[in-house]
Amino acid sequence: MQDFASKYYRKAFFIREFENFLIELFKKGELNGTVHTCVGQELTPVVLAAFLKAGDRIFSNHRGHGHFLAFDGNTKDLLAEMLGLETGVSKGIGGSQHLMNDGFISNGIQGGMTPIAAGYAYANKMKGNDNVSVVFIGDGTLGSGVLYESMNIASHFASPMVYVLENNHYAQSTHSKQTLHGDIQKRIEGFGLNYTKSNIWDVADLEHAFDKAVTVARGGKPVFVEVDCYRLNSHSKGDDNRVTDEITAHAEKDLLNKFAKENPEAARLLIDDAKQELALLYNECKKDPPLTAMKKHAYIHRSEYVASAYQPTEEQAASRINKLIYQGLRDILEHEKYSLLIGEDIQDTTQHTDKNYGGAFKVTQDLSTLFPDKVFNTPISEAGIIGFGIGAALNGCHAIVEIMFGDFLTLGFDQLLQQASKIPEMYGREVGLPFILRTPMGGRRGYGPTHSQNIEKHFLFLPNIEVIALNSLVDPRDVYNTISKHNKTTTLVIEDKIGYTKFLDSYKLKGYKREITNELYPTLIIAPVNIKANCTLFCYGGMLDETLEILGQLLNEDVFPRIICPTRICPLNIAPLINSLKTAQDLIFVEEGSKYGALSADIIAYLKEHSIDFTLKKRISNESIIPCAKTAEKNVVPNAELILKNIAGE
Repeated sequence: MQDFASKYYRKAFFIREFENFLIELFKKGELNGTVHTCVGQELTPVVLAAFLKAGDRIFSNHRGHGHFLAFDGNTKDLLAEMLGLETGVSKGIGGSQHLMNDGFISNGIQGGMTPIAAGYAYANKMKGNDNVSVVFIGDGTLGSGVLYESMNIASHFASPMVYVLENNHYAQSTHSKQTLHGDIQKRIEGFGLNYTKSNIWDVADLEHAFDKAVTVARGGKPVFVEVDCYRLNSHSKGDDNRVTDEITAHAEKDLLNKFAKENPEAARLLIDDAKQELALLYNECKKDPPLTAMKKHAYIHRSEYVASAYQPTEEQAASRINKLIYQGLRDILEHEKYSLLIGEDIQDTTQHTDKNYGGAFKVTQDLSTLFPDKVFNTPISEAGIIGFGIGAALNGCHAIVEIMFGDFLTLGFDQLLQQASKIPEMYGREVGLPFILRTPMGGRRGYGPTHSQNIEKHFLFLPNIEVIALNSLVDPRDVYNTISKHNKTTTLVIEDKIGYTKFLDSYKLKGYKREITNELYPTLIIAPVNIKANCTLFCYGGMLDETLEILGQLLNEDVFPRIICPTRICPLNIAPLINSLKTAQDLIFVEEGSKYGALSADIIAYLKEHSIDFTLKKRISNESIIPCAKTAEKNVVPNAELILKNIAGE
């Protein structure tokens, strides 16, 4: 027992005293929010830390203080974070659940970090090192679907990572006997992972389990270690409904308590040393400034630009849009050493299929043949593969994920909102995520209610996520090249599925001039030449073609629109629209999705808030579930005929 005191117990006692100190601070009203202590579970990360090295990465959860401190996290930084100070590890933004340093990252969403850890681990493999990811979960996470998606993907890609299940048998107040069914080991082994079980009351066995697990992971395979343990404190600050006798029995069984009982003087010294250090650190923290302000995000802004005449080259105009997208993706894979393209059914031929495929819309074509180490099919696991891409990007890889239909993005929304949107900022530092999420959207193909929706409004105005809507005039190669070179956070690229087989610049416009702005992602301005524009028409993506198709017919209705079509719809530079409204105040919006809570609604709010003169004439959109029947679809999804009918009826 004395050997363990020097090797593990000093750190474990320190973690316990740190957690107890936080509870005391809460009682005094000096901490904000909540705290989930790991009292009773300290030895798990402390023992595991002995087998990790520089370059390994820990992915933790809501109960992560012990993990952070065990892996040499700075105690003062953590304490300052808990106190909401600018000197905190996350500058006071993250609090208890959102911590980060060079080898550690945590988020409180159950299971949310598991696919990210898998992607991060795979990027290590791409770089040729033997570093591993370690992701901590609790038994409550066994009910989360993204965990199983991540294990399947980790096994599929042979990601070098270790899942550590701290099984304390309670998900907050609910015992696992109420919610956990079947056999944990069979679940894990069903995904092809190596499974080991140990417990926190046998340190030698725990050492053996972690030694074996990390060795296997470094060899290039995902591993799962279940550690039976018990949480002696409540789930959070004081919400405990467990049987008192059960807690008492485990407190007596606890190795730190047993050590203190059998070695009172040695334990007292360890505890006193911890308390003295914490008191000193607390006094130092009290001199530090609190966090008082946060960065504000401007999703709609007004920035200067220069517009110039625009004409695609002959080479561009002779190319189909899906081929240009393909070339843009190919450029990234060629020029970025660490790059990755994954998605459902994106490979061409495989060892199991002898005929070409290359994606549902043939965009990826032969990329898997050209880049066999970078382009892969994945399971149908939208949340898992989005998280995998985020993790690879977190490790410096230019990660591209294709979602077969935009409708399916909802299955990965949590990864975008809770992870991709927040990771770049919530840790008090700029965190790069060169992650591209691309997907086709739009109806007019007869695919019906779940494969035809334009749902981009649900992904607009999320911090640190840019949204691009490709159109039929701006070369997508240029767009993807710009993203690759300039974007350090997540970019969602919407590709119009009707436009894939069209040629760039399909519409040869007579009587209209075309201009393009010098923005990083340009705005198209299409205006009549010899007639003064009498209205401003705002559209984006696939709706550009539908409006261009009816320009000649609108002339017959004495409607002479100036079309404003941005490539990047979030954040949006509203200046081209405002400038158009100076001479053409009647405003028409054309959106393929629903207008409620959509981009047009926020543009109107901005114009009103900034006292911009305009007259809202029409908001043309789709307010129905999209039917499969061709005639019905034609009558609900905005198209040239419907747009003309709406405008002419004014």
